[in-house]
Amino acid sequence: MRHIIALLCLTLSPMGIAASLQLPDRAETVLVNGKASQQQSSVKLDLSMPDNMQQIAFRYQARYRDNGSQNDFVSDVVILRFQASEQNYQLTLPTINSASRANQFNDQPTITLTDNTGKSIVFTQDKLMKSGLQIGRNFAQEIALYNESGAIAAIASAKRITSKTTTAAPVVPLAPVAPVALVPVAKTTEVTASNNTADTQVNKTEDITQAEVSRMLDYWYQKANPNTQAEFKAKIN
Repeated sequence: MRHIIALLCLTLSPMGIAASLQLPDRAETVLVNGKASQQQSSVKLDLSMPDNMQQIAFRYQARYRDNGSQNDFVSDVVILRFQASEQNYQLTLPTINSASRANQFNDQPTITLTDNTGKSIVFTQDKLMKSGLQIGRNFAQEIALYNESGAIAAIASAKRITSKTTTAAPVVPLAPVAPVALVPVAKTTEVTASNNTADTQVNKTEDITQAEVSRMLDYWYQKANPNTQAEFKAKIN
């Protein structure tokens, strides 16, 4: 009898019908339905959104070994929009184990979204891009402007719908960013056979771009507390 009662409690519990999105390892949200958020394992979905449409913006971090050195990768901010119901969803991302795979993900993020039965779910994806300095980005403000632009992954609740749309200035949706190519440093050909190995070791550079450096700086800035952020701003100013 106790087992039956326990089973009934679990079945009728709100946790059993809660809608959530399970994130893969090393993925972290920056926005959930227009609000700043930092969640890494599970995101509670809001079924009070118009048409149950969810908008999740996240970053994907990875660490891979290349040419004997460890490299950190922090992706651009990816926007995921899909219609949810009372069930759990699973987000799957590809493995990042090289610089080429990192650039490939930033160029065209490969995402798989499934429900609790393993069925693929239709979704729309885009990227939340910002030119210039990436440190101290106001993601809530950026996504508000993005949603107002009517871009492909915008959510209806954030759009300004009026009858006088002709008076509003057109907003151009953010264009996809081309992949950053990692260009190896050219080796000089005027060397002898005896010092080829030494020249190769001297000229070897890390497979990291300034774009990745900028994303990593912004990532750690968002992790810092207000005092550390203020100290960092004072240094760069």
